[in-house]
Amino acid sequence: MSILQKIEKCYKNLIKTIKNISNKEQKMKMIGSLALDIGNRCISALSKIFDLSRFTIRKAIEIFKGTITYKPKVETRGRKSLTTKYPELQEDIKKIIENNSSVDPHFKSETQYVRLSIKEIKKQLIKNGKYEEDSFSDSSLNNLVNKMGYNLKKVQKTKPLKKIKETDDIFANVHEKKEEAIKEDKTVLISIDTKDKVLIGPYSREGKNRIQVKAVDHELTNNCLIPLGILDIKTNIPHFYNFTSKPTSMDIVDCIEEFWKEQYENSKYNKLSILLDNGPDNSGVRTAFLKGLIEVAKKYNITIELIYYPPYHSKYNPVERLWARLENIWNGYLLESVDICMNFMKNLTWKEKKSVTKLKDVKYEKGMTVDKKEMKQLENQYITRQDHIKKWSVLITP
Repeated sequence: MSILQKIEKCYKNLIKTIKNISNKEQKMKMIGSLALDIGNRCISALSKIFDLSRFTIRKAIEIFKGTITYKPKVETRGRKSLTTKYPELQEDIKKIIENNSSVDPHFKSETQYVRLSIKEIKKQLIKNGKYEEDSFSDSSLNNLVNKMGYNLKKVQKTKPLKKIKETDDIFANVHEKKEEAIKEDKTVLISIDTKDKVLIGPYSREGKNRIQVKAVDHELTNNCLIPLGILDIKTNIPHFYNFTSKPTSMDIVDCIEEFWKEQYENSKYNKLSILLDNGPDNSGVRTAFLKGLIEVAKKYNITIELIYYPPYHSKYNPVERLWARLENIWNGYLLESVDICMNFMKNLTWKEKKSVTKLKDVKYEKGMTVDKKEMKQLENQYITRQDHIKKWSVLITP
């Protein structure tokens, strides 16, 4: 009969008792006591009986003797977090909801609202092939999404005023074109938008400050600043072009050209994809805007693609998040001069990238249009549109 068989026979009840002990320190002491009682020749046998290493058996002996103190491994306690079990989960969630999130339209916070339900997010995660139905529960996934800064609950004020029949097709086009632009090495993807005018003066914007700041009780002024934002999606660098009066369509074109010239002229890039809303000055039928972009495409020999969000859904445009960040930075201060506003913008960082901020003058007259015959020729020669969403998907080739 082997030593292992003898121990199991002679100490059967004691071994059973030790295995049922839940307190790990007490269990180690009992194993050490048993090992000392039997002798050093039993260490290998006890390691097999208790499914422990020989080092652990020797350690149990020292704990029983009192020569070392038992120290539990705190890090091994409890359930592992989802991010520990699945290191790529957060990035996979981010990819799924990136095209379906919007900011608070009143810019009161930077919280992003998501159009997808938690069940839909889970369904798409499983569809990717990395996860199973029982990989995580809906509640644990919901907690993780909330920790990432996304809010899955619908908020009344984020609902669009209207929804046209083409809305779903337009959104599908946005997602498709955006994914294509991100994957294409020679394509620059930007998001542009013009912010509502910022009144210059000692006016309150319902902000808060740790010291008392007094503002005038009426906001009566013609002095304002109107920022045009361009967010480079791939580099995460924000660009602010500020006007003291409303920029025209051609002023917007000039800012786009200036951005391209300073950042990407004489580079490998040959296409500029622009995410934008269908505002009056940069819509897909604004003749001056389209003609200006055609000239830019010809001048730099690049393709320009205009990817419009549906009407009343511009809050999903990524650049809108810059306005939320900006409002949170300067809210609670009195914007009494253009320089103060500019300094706030210069100090704004987005994903650890510092912004580029400039002050511009309006150069063009309002109401500039292009003759119908000329525009028709330009359309036929340089512009391609998708049949069912003509105003919301425009491709300009040089």
